[in-house]
Amino acid sequence: MKATIIFLLLARVSWAGPFQQSGLFDFMLEDEASGIGPEDRNHALPDLEPLGPVCPFRCQCHLRVVQCSDLELGTNPLKSPGIENGAFQGMKKLSYIRIADTNITTIPQGLPASLTELHLDGNKISKIDAASLKGLNNLAKLGLSFNSISVVDNGSLANTPHLRELHLDNNKLIKVPGGLAEHKYIQVVYLHNNNIAAVGPNDFCPPGYNTKKASYSGVSLFSNPVQYWEIQPSTFRCVYVRSAIHLGNYK
Repeated sequence: MKATIIFLLLARVSWAGPFQQSGLFDFMLEDEASGIGPEDRNHALPDLEPLGPVCPFRCQCHLRVVQCSDLELGTNPLKSPGIENGAFQGMKKLSYIRIADTNITTIPQGLPASLTELHLDGNKISKIDAASLKGLNNLAKLGLSFNSISVVDNGSLANTPHLRELHLDNNKLIKVPGGLAEHKYIQVVYLHNNNIAAVGPNDFCPPGYNTKKASYSGVSLFSNPVQYWEIQPSTFRCVYVRSAIHLGNYK
């Protein structure tokens, strides 16, 4: 009889399942079955304050850059009337905007003065108006590649006094944009794959070049109809090193 009882106890132990560690969610389920009502749980678990700003759903947040659905506003069926004047004006700390591969034909108006980078590549912009860049005093990089730009208004670059990079490659420019020689900080200029047929001796550097203007670290003019052997060597007197100049035959 005693042996039978011991055997039954051992058999019961052997039938028991292996121990499994319960997670936090399991313990919460157990609380619901343990007789603790909703009122009791409200007292037991105090409300927690959020730790900080929450990144929007399906977005990636990096410091002051918020990329939503790729970010950004690129590859959307946007047209110029679809971006209202001052649409970004309330974002006083916004530093980066990219509206690429859309149907906009002009640079959006009323962009925030806090911008340091503006990328408008792959659109249908045909002209740079001086007014469209007005107030962008902090802009350091302007990307306008792969548009249809043929004209850059005089004074346009003066409205971006801290610009360091200008990408105007793969457009329809017939001459070097005015204002480069007078610009103090610009260092990189992409003008390849345009229709530029001539380059003047003062297009890039002021006549009396001095150290007040930053030296160029990159100038691209290849795939333009200009004959590179006809460009005077003094044209690039404010370029940091000769290897920074990229010339070549017309496509």
